[in-house]
Amino acid sequence: MPGSRSLRTAALLVVATIGLALNLRAWILLGPLLAQRNDVRLGEYLMLLGVPLLVAGVLRLPVGVLTDRYGARTMFPAVSLVAAGSVIGLGLAGSVPVIVAAGAVAGAAGTAFVVGATLVARTVGYGRRGLALGVFTIGSALAVLISAWSWKVDPGGRHAAMVLAGALVGFAALAVPLLRNETGGYRGASPVRRCVEMVRLAADTSLSLLYAVALGGVMAIAVYLSAYLTVVFGQPRLRALMVTGAVVMLAALARLAGGWWTDRRPTARLLTVCYGAAAVLCLAVAAAPPLWWLNAPLIAGTAVCDGLAGGALLALIGKAVRADSAGAVLGVTGAAASLGAVGLSLAVAGADRLSGTRAAGWLVLGAVLLGAALYVRANGLRVGLGLAVQPEPVPSPTAMTVAVVNESDTRWGAAAVVARLAELAANDELVVVYGSDEPAVPRRPADVLVAGLRDRLPRHSVVALPVGLRTGSVGQRAALFGEFVESGAVAIAVTPTGELSGVTAQLSSYLQADRVLLVSYSRTDGAGVHEVWDRGGLGTEVGD
Repeated sequence: MPGSRSLRTAALLVVATIGLALNLRAWILLGPLLAQRNDVRLGEYLMLLGVPLLVAGVLRLPVGVLTDRYGARTMFPAVSLVAAGSVIGLGLAGSVPVIVAAGAVAGAAGTAFVVGATLVARTVGYGRRGLALGVFTIGSALAVLISAWSWKVDPGGRHAAMVLAGALVGFAALAVPLLRNETGGYRGASPVRRCVEMVRLAADTSLSLLYAVALGGVMAIAVYLSAYLTVVFGQPRLRALMVTGAVVMLAALARLAGGWWTDRRPTARLLTVCYGAAAVLCLAVAAAPPLWWLNAPLIAGTAVCDGLAGGALLALIGKAVRADSAGAVLGVTGAAASLGAVGLSLAVAGADRLSGTRAAGWLVLGAVLLGAALYVRANGLRVGLGLAVQPEPVPSPTAMTVAVVNESDTRWGAAAVVARLAELAANDELVVVYGSDEPAVPRRPADVLVAGLRDRLPRHSVVALPVGLRTGSVGQRAALFGEFVESGAVAIAVTPTGELSGVTAQLSSYLQADRVLLVSYSRTDGAGVHEVWDRGGLGTEVGD
């Protein structure tokens, strides 16, 4: 029943959010323990804070690939138990090397983000997935608030560490019966080979740099802001943690709003505005007097802009990803976020140290955010389509397929429609009939399909040609489309929407198509594939 299904989905979201909060609390536990040590100098302290981030950056992709294979029901308890062990080590450690070693192991707790996000992406429907991912990321704010509360009731941190370890063990025990095995897991290449494939994919696209900047900003704030307020403005540790918790909470709420907005307007336009505004606020921080109560609201504004953009980008990724590769894609983007958080923090700290003034770091950060805004403005189409993960062919007889797509379905659902077409092309001989009334250059209306399919089908040629009934070009170019099919290319026939049915009928007849499919998009269900005609019958739905 729909009601019970919604309750189960909400329960899974609550479990995932609590699991993220507990694991991220373990992830950031190293900072408070190091802050109590008189034998750790400031420079060493700031450098060591990045150890868990680096470990998470290395482990997030493998954990994401394993989540694709074994599911969150297995991986969430496994990650939580590793985190519990590291927390016990941190609580019992008496020397700096042991604390750092245990803190490095605690970096594995940062992979809980990938496990939980994969669970959400697989179980929540397309229409609410952005909002659900935003709710899930509130776990980061809860982790910082737990940290502030722990510091208040147990300044030494040892008793709080043991309580946290017990909570993580309890969560691992409860997660097994509460979570369910999601469908759509990847069963192809070995995990190692899959990791190599994803690293190559990330290295071949500039989107990875955008993910590092966009998703690493709030992470850097959560880890480093309390230390920044303490070192630069001389704030007491508890006040710095409370301010950090408030800022991260605002950023988490902004992520939620960004995901909600993207459910309704799944495009990259919001990112340009947010990064531009964040760049301006960084300049304001650089120019402001060194007063913490004046700088904190400006930093909070920057975090809100970054959170809003991060929520929108995470929603775009979550909506574009296929169920069988959700963990791998979120793993590689999560790894970019962790490494981006370290890179941004080092860039800001390095600029401050070289210049001798705190303004230099904020100027560098503002320049990076401005570059991100300009990148999104110039590459909004690719950003909206997400990482181009190649679909895996399904063993089945090859069919000559004609897929019908209307321009209105690619206006908001380009990523979902392209993913569906790529899946069809991986298994069938495919010709796409694209209805568009754009009066500009003939190739321009189909750019979104051409660009998306070329990225996802590197072994196929993708070509688009204008055809029409009134111009008589269907008959003239039908033979050309046949040659494209024979050569293994994906051909796109761009035609006025009023002639869509006629062009589809003529091309299907000439090419002796085995079936005609309609690929449509709705904001609730994403891209659906419906069979219009085949040699065996009419009107059978083949996908949703």
